[in-house]
Amino acid sequence: MTTINIPIIYQDHHLLIVNKPAGLVIHPTYKNADGTMWNALLDYVEQQGPDDWQPPILSDEPEWAGAPLHIQSMLRQRRTEKQWKEDGLLPRPCLLHRLDKDTSGIVALARTEHARRHLVRQFHDHSIVKRYLAVVQKGAPVWTQPRTTFTVTRPQETVNMFQNSDAIIFAQDDELVLDGPLQRDPDDRRRSIVGPAGQSATTLLKVLASAEPFTLLEVRLITGRTHQIRAHLAAMGYAIVGDKVYAPSAGQGTPQAMMRRQFLHAHSLELRRYPDNALSRFVAPLAEDLVFWMKNYFPTALGAIDVYSTIPA
Repeated sequence: MTTINIPIIYQDHHLLIVNKPAGLVIHPTYKNADGTMWNALLDYVEQQGPDDWQPPILSDEPEWAGAPLHIQSMLRQRRTEKQWKEDGLLPRPCLLHRLDKDTSGIVALARTEHARRHLVRQFHDHSIVKRYLAVVQKGAPVWTQPRTTFTVTRPQETVNMFQNSDAIIFAQDDELVLDGPLQRDPDDRRRSIVGPAGQSATTLLKVLASAEPFTLLEVRLITGRTHQIRAHLAAMGYAIVGDKVYAPSAGQGTPQAMMRRQFLHAHSLELRRYPDNALSRFVAPLAEDLVFWMKNYFPTALGAIDVYSTIPA
C-alpha cells in the first residue's frame, strides 16, 4: 500500500488542520474506496495513538451533599463519563468541510465532540472565513451561462448576467459579489449551473493581480455549494485555468494546457478554536505545481501572493 503524506498545518487535542494535496479524493466513495485523504489521516492518528488528555477534576455539585455516599460516587462517575464523551478524543476525527479532488489546500477536522459542535455552529452562521486563490481567464462553455437571475455586484454597479452575456472586465483591487442559485445541471449531473431550481449561493471576489490573459483572484465563500467557485465564475464568463469541466478546451502547448489541474487553492481558514474561543487564522502554502506554473506563465502573481499572505486578515 502506498503511503500518502498529508502535511499537518496545526494540531491540538481538539482540532486538526491539514493541507490537502491536489489529485486526492477527500473521503471514500464507491469509486474510491481507499487511497483517500481520509484513509491517510486515519492511519496518521492511529500511529499517534491516544494523547495525554485527562478530564479535569471538578468539585462536587452543592446539591449532591445530602445524597448517600454511593449515589455521590455514581454521580461523579457519570460526570466523568460525560467529560470523556464530550472532550475526549473521538474514535475518528470529524471532517467539517470538503474540497474537490483537484483542489489543493486547507481542510479542518474536529477531534472531540465539543469541538465538532463548536465549529459546526460557526459554519452554520457563516462566521468561519474560507479564502481561496484562483487564476482565471475569460471564456467559458455555453452550457455554463446562467439560466436564471445571476447578479454581479461591485460598488455603484449591479449587472444581471442572465440578461447580459458580456463578461465582466476586472480592474486592479476590484471587489465583486456573485449571487445566484446553484443546482445540478440536468444535462450532466456531475456539474453545476446557475438555475431556477438551485439553492442560494454567494461568492465574494477580489482581484489581486492581472496580466493578460490571466487574473489572480481571492475568492471567499459565503455559502458552500457543490462546485460553487467554479460554477459561479463560469456563469460570469470566466473559467479557472486548467479546469477540465468548466473551462474551454486548451490548445496543445499553451499555458492553459500546461496547468494539469484547476488552479484553485484553499489558502486560509479563520475560525474560533475550542475551548478558548480564540480567533485563529490558518494558512496552507501554495502547492508546488501552482508555484511552478506561475513562475513560467504568470510571474507577477507570485509577488502579489507574497504581499497578500503578509496582510493581516
